[in-house]
Amino acid sequence: MADVLNLLIKIGPMVLLLGLIASIVLAVFGLARREDDKARWLVRYVLGSVVIGIVALFAGTALGIAVFCSSEKMGNLCGLGGVFGSGPLLAGISLAIHAYRRVRGASNAS
Repeated sequence: MADVLNLLIKIGPMVLLLGLIASIVLAVFGLARREDDKARWLVRYVLGSVVIGIVALFAGTALGIAVFCSSEKMGNLCGLGGVFGSGPLLAGISLAIHAYRRVRGASNAS
């Protein structure tokens, strides 16, 4: 379980960074495809991304803490797997999915 914890702590922040980069790139593509009401679409996109990112971060953190702290072998640093591992991992994945769905919806609406 400790190997999974270490791997998750290393991968989680990278996935969050990649999710943020993907959502910014997809926002540029989505904004370019919109002909009308670009400002309103961008505000909705950013607010939706922030809400989804925060909810996914807290849910992933809580889930990671619950999983890693359930084992007595993990010690007193078991919460780090949730805070730096599964929380950012879930937030990055959800940001990328949300961005893809919003941009795909923007291209279908045009």
